Amino acid sequence: MRSRLHQFIALYTTLSALSASALSLLSEQKPDAYIALNILAYYTSYAITRPGVESWRVKAVNIALLVVFLAIVSYRIYEVLTK
Repeated sequence: MRSRLHQFIALYTTLSALSASALSLLSEQKPDAYIALNILAYYTSYAITRPGVESWRVKAVNIALLVVFLAIVSYRIYEVLTK
């Protein structure tokens, strides 16, 4: 379990750094883009490594992150449709 947790942390850190660098190079100014890609990096890392930490706290964090991600995506879609 410990090695899976370390793999998760390494993969998540790498994906987060790459996505933040890419958005920075693209001159993205909106923080919601950084947050959304960070959440995607978390879910991708979690799905690939399955760190084995299953508790009600982890489930609560996963639900909260999903709600935040859906809110960001919904707002971005709303922005596109209203312009």
